[in-house]
Amino acid sequence: MSNFGFNYEYKQKEKKNGNSFVSVRDIGENSLLEVVKKGNTVEIITNIMNFKTTKFSLPLELFEKMYNDITKSNNNNI
Repeated sequence: MSNFGFNYEYKQKEKKNGNSFVSVRDIGENSLLEVVKKGNTVEIITNIMNFKTTKFSLPLELFEKMYNDITKSNNNNI
């Protein structure tokens, strides 16, 4: 578990079924972002005040492309 500043808490875990996930909690807002890898799919889940509010699934290849594009040093192409 890592704390980024005073407002965020980061956790990386593996579920009993072998799926790995990361979560970022905004402590002040009591909201949570979870990113779960299930085989070749990535699920992005948001929770606000302990209620699941959205779930978005996409292929792992597309998620990796998004990550690479957003972390490039030259972000003019986004």
